[in-house]
Amino acid sequence: MRTIDTDVLIIGSGAGGGVLAGTVTELLPGKRVVIAEKGGWFARDFMKQREWDARFMYADKQRRTTADGAIPVRSGEAVGGGTIINEAMCHDPIPAVWARWRSEYGIDKLSFDDADDYGVPHLNIPACTEELKRRLNIQRVRDGELNENNSIFEAACAAAGIPSQRWERNVRDCAGCGFCDQGCAYDAKQGCDRTYVPDAIARGAQLIHSFDIGSITIERRHGVLTASGAAGRVRTPERGSRPNSVAAGLLHVRAKLVVLAAGAIADPVLMLRSGVPDPNGVIGRGLILHPALPVAGIMDRPISNYRGAPGVSYSRHYAASHGFSLEVSFGHPVYGSTIFPFFGAEHFALMKNYTRLAAFGVMLVDSVDPKNRVEVTPATTRIHYRLSDADRERMRFAAERAVELMFDGGAHEVVLPSNEPIGPLPVPRFRRVADAVHVRELQFVPHRTMITSSHCQATVKMSEDVRLGAINSRCESHSVRNLVVCDAASFPASCGVNPMLAIMALARYQGRRIAAEWDRYAEA
Repeated sequence: MRTIDTDVLIIGSGAGGGVLAGTVTELLPGKRVVIAEKGGWFARDFMKQREWDARFMYADKQRRTTADGAIPVRSGEAVGGGTIINEAMCHDPIPAVWARWRSEYGIDKLSFDDADDYGVPHLNIPACTEELKRRLNIQRVRDGELNENNSIFEAACAAAGIPSQRWERNVRDCAGCGFCDQGCAYDAKQGCDRTYVPDAIARGAQLIHSFDIGSITIERRHGVLTASGAAGRVRTPERGSRPNSVAAGLLHVRAKLVVLAAGAIADPVLMLRSGVPDPNGVIGRGLILHPALPVAGIMDRPISNYRGAPGVSYSRHYAASHGFSLEVSFGHPVYGSTIFPFFGAEHFALMKNYTRLAAFGVMLVDSVDPKNRVEVTPATTRIHYRLSDADRERMRFAAERAVELMFDGGAHEVVLPSNEPIGPLPVPRFRRVADAVHVRELQFVPHRTMITSSHCQATVKMSEDVRLGAINSRCESHSVRNLVVCDAASFPASCGVNPMLAIMALARYQGRRIAAEWDRYAEA
């Protein structure tokens, strides 16, 4: 087995790992940094806007689902992580959410004040967020960049008397092709693959991709369990990937500090398989998915639905009262066909109307439930998830509002991705707004109603209370010294919105803190 020595090993290169790598190499010049990524390293010449090829940039080649196969769980698995295949939606971290985490989970820092946390000058979440916005060119979408699908949503909100907003997006010179979820063929999207990871490499970091890490290596030093690296196998890269910095084969990376930022599914898996002590049974539990329910409306004319920026407009009108947002997005035909309901000729007829479809979705801020978890066995990983009764009731309310809103936008027929009978309707296919009331009978039966997810969170929770979380406010493991977990897994609960910028802000924050407190790890 080949061995590489480094100061910092960062496992994962997405919103968490990529920003951490760029930050640590910026603020700790001369320190050796290795970035380990399970997926390949794909450039614009790989991104041909073909859905079938894009699967190589997703976890489990886009086959990841909950254990019962009912909910697709989409995550990035390539250099850049989720930032390479998301729709570039940026929302600032919400101060009220993070304040609630501080009070409920005992997180004693992560300030939204103009403060100096841990004695580090200007170390606070707003300052880190502003640094990210400058590097990622985050800007609000202008009127001329809006496609008709987003315009229909905004007009519907206006007709219903509810406010709508537009996302800021991390793009530069966007071509408006509409294929954001298949990687950007124009290098316009400023994901970590285009920004923080190249920044880190330019400063001397080593990127090792196609690296299946089997375990974190843990040693007992001075009577304390201490992370000392990770071991696994480097694969031959997928066709279309850039060359690797090491040859395929077994590899052990020794490090003074191990940062785990592989995502809310992979993080607890690696911790549990590596034998990280979990006396309170918190690792992997309380999974948040932000379950989403798509809503499609058939218009009386062809519209531009997948061309242009796909996700621009949204409404948080019901966020405070009912815990959900309404967000515009649109799937391409292969993915869309798996979402649409019905069978045979009825499904085919719906797909024939593809160019006349408007679509947006409900994104529910789900509750923490310990039964929703990532389970690790010697043979496999299983994602267990069910909507709680309270979340199911909120989703019904949200779906009813969404059906009404689609009619407000001019649809002559509205469809939910479900084959459940509701009231007098054999399936949730609505031809008049008055029938939206029957959504109240929807049960969200697995495999009969399609719920999707792209926002896994909260499986390695921050808390100063070891009964509530596996890591402290510094994102350090309570059980293993020099092991930091820093990405969406670290959130104690839902961050309340699309999580990319919140993950990046946490990573920028902890990267700056690690650099200022390096002696905390160097003497282990």
